[in-house]
Amino acid sequence: MSTNRFDELLGLLLDDDVTEQQLNELTQIVSQDTKKLDLLRDHLLMSDRLSQFEDDLRSGDRFLDAWQTRLHAADDTSGFVAKVVASAQEEASARSTHTLAKNENVWQIPKAAGTIAFALSLLILAAVLYQRTTDPDADSTRIALSPDTVVTNVGREEPSDLGVAVLTRASALVGEQTSDWATGKTVPPGVLTWDSGLLQLEFYAGATVVAEGPAEMEILDESHVICRSGRLRVHVPKPARGFSVLAPSIELVDLGTEFGLDVLQNGDAEVHVFDGKVELYDAETNRDIETRRVLNAGDALTVNHDGTSTPIDLRDADFVSPSLLNQIADGRQKKQLSDWRTFRDAMQDDPRVVAYFPFDRNDVEDRILSGYGANGSTLEGAIVGCEWTEGRWPDKSSLQFKRPGDRVRITVPGEYQSLTYSIWLRVDGLDRKYNSLLLTDGFGRNRPHWQIRQDGSLALGMRHSSTVLHSYRTASIFNLFRLGQWVHLAMSYDAVRRDISHYVNGKLAMREPLEEAASGLLKIGDATIGNWSAPTHRHRETRVRNLNGCIDELIVFGEALGESEIRRICEAGRP
Repeated sequence: MSTNRFDELLGLLLDDDVTEQQLNELTQIVSQDTKKLDLLRDHLLMSDRLSQFEDDLRSGDRFLDAWQTRLHAADDTSGFVAKVVASAQEEASARSTHTLAKNENVWQIPKAAGTIAFALSLLILAAVLYQRTTDPDADSTRIALSPDTVVTNVGREEPSDLGVAVLTRASALVGEQTSDWATGKTVPPGVLTWDSGLLQLEFYAGATVVAEGPAEMEILDESHVICRSGRLRVHVPKPARGFSVLAPSIELVDLGTEFGLDVLQNGDAEVHVFDGKVELYDAETNRDIETRRVLNAGDALTVNHDGTSTPIDLRDADFVSPSLLNQIADGRQKKQLSDWRTFRDAMQDDPRVVAYFPFDRNDVEDRILSGYGANGSTLEGAIVGCEWTEGRWPDKSSLQFKRPGDRVRITVPGEYQSLTYSIWLRVDGLDRKYNSLLLTDGFGRNRPHWQIRQDGSLALGMRHSSTVLHSYRTASIFNLFRLGQWVHLAMSYDAVRRDISHYVNGKLAMREPLEEAASGLLKIGDATIGNWSAPTHRHRETRVRNLNGCIDELIVFGEALGESEIRRICEAGRP
């Protein structure tokens, strides 16, 4: 079969003008020629990549219907199909720049390109048929495609949890490691070291540990901890009996009780039993019964680094309990909120700010999001569907986005050479392929689209010209274990330095040069927080991009901020 015939059939397919007979002919060609299969895949992936942006709508339903019988009847192995799907996804992620060209060797992308369900269905179909011709002994497998591009029997594994504890409270933590220790963080086995401050860990086995720095603690698993220095208070309910703490000179095994352990830098340790009983063994004896001692409620002793021990008075007040830590944390949160309000007031007078929404609830008009614009002006956002809820601190409000219709409509006037976005949010789930942070209406030239993709990556989508589209993306930021935590995100579009930078919790996550075609002033205008409004016709069926989570601060600067300034903004609002 000639290349011209393949090109002719491919053009008919992409133009949605292919007949059943021609579709069969094209399928036969690509099932026998891997080069043509790769070329077909490249065109379909290019077409789908453009469908992320604003083109005319085309439905792939009739293709799915026509191929369903073929897919169910085809022979294949799940591994081969998984490779094809993975390859398609990798290509789609990598190909973020598209320049349309006319020449005899490269097809011009038509105005009616297929949906991803359509693209993947043909790819899998061709892969299935090609596998049949090359491997007639392949196992029989049923592959089902729905219009939502759900591929079954491709061997998806359940997520794995490497954590053994959850960080549930923290106060005044200081140390090189502590910048990423957020409340709600899943903690895997490893060493925790900090200079000062308090934290509370709730272990999967059920034990609760309040630890005070300076400390060095190694978590072995959900029931075993090594404390090399620091002060711990351990509560072990009945389901967690057997929880043990190893110190330089002793090992403590809790039998369902509450105890305190204070380990000094020289290896000396104090043990205080507040309730129940504890078994105490000499260190590195593998719990030799001859070294076993039982301490009951009210007992306390000092164990020197050489193993000798001396009874001492019980000092309950020296060890912070979970309830006391809760009170300390509440007081610190009030101080943080007060400091943030000072920052908020200063932002209103910052000449670089072109839009600032602190998400303070207006009890009189609670469907209006009050904001501040350039030169002392005020802005208003129209709240649609969203509900007010608690923000980063108990007395700070935020808006919750949950349903497909939830959004806030805003207008940001002006045109800008550079822009910086800053947002505090809590992501509760990545339900959509694209989860909006701030999207301009439609997708015009130089009108930014800032959103989180379903794979957890942060993306800035730009239309630099009528033919050049680009998505400036980070690696995956949000995974299963980062959901439910307050996170600061920032994006800087620097036209002078000609690059895009993404930041996560004040740290640079990605910096990428601007595309050569990038030029002109940026405009926001009418836009939507947490969703997408007024999409073009192509996205009539897929335009729901509502965020699943909460937002409690959004700032837009009319210039590019540097890393130190973004870190300062993050620290001013860190809960």
